[in-house]
Amino acid sequence: MNWDVLLRDTWQTTLIFVTLLILTRLLDKTQVGQLTLYEYVSGITIGSLAATIASSEPDKVWSDYYDLLLFAALTYIVSVCTMKSRSFRTLLEGSPSIIIENGRIIKENMKSLRFDLDELNALLRGKDIVDISEVQYAILETTGEMSIIKKSGFQPLTKSDMNIHLTDPTLPVELIMDGEIIEENLKKQNLTHTWLEEQLSTRNIKSASHVMYGVIDSKGQFFISAKGSHQE
Repeated sequence: MNWDVLLRDTWQTTLIFVTLLILTRLLDKTQVGQLTLYEYVSGITIGSLAATIASSEPDKVWSDYYDLLLFAALTYIVSVCTMKSRSFRTLLEGSPSIIIENGRIIKENMKSLRFDLDELNALLRGKDIVDISEVQYAILETTGEMSIIKKSGFQPLTKSDMNIHLTDPTLPVELIMDGEIIEENLKKQNLTHTWLEEQLSTRNIKSASHVMYGVIDSKGQFFISAKGSHQE
């Protein structure tokens, strides 16, 4: 085994690994399913450049590394521009397209997008719709996802439709995670350790260290999941 080659590969791969962690955090992109085509291609390109650096010859590493940083910087600049300029964002990412309007398929829009009926039906089935006749509006987003508004006759009844009024839910507040009390959340809720110990005691749990997860849920109830051998 050539130790010089092994050491070279180790530091180059480590450099790229750390760099990608930092760049991913700085660029802060969404899930792949929510990326626009431009963002998707940019991500692939950055990955390709990183792979090139990991296997580069020693005399080319820093040149290739500069290419990676430059591309990432340009990607960041473009993302800032798209946030500040709607026209630039539309130019780069496109805009949502109406595929179905007032229950009628817009053939012209489908043709301009090179979008066929099989693709339309597939996306509708992904929204649990098997009949196009149920759809009032269908909008193809820039991410490739489809937003659907059903005709009124096919929309589910809500509690407000039936004049049933309930208290709006609140965000769950985690008090214990992996046996550790989250002091900050306990204080925000104006709760004390005494209160928490009483809650645990009523469930035959001796201490917070025996709790895997403890949370005040969206309905204001205290939910506890104890660790294996401490279940109620």
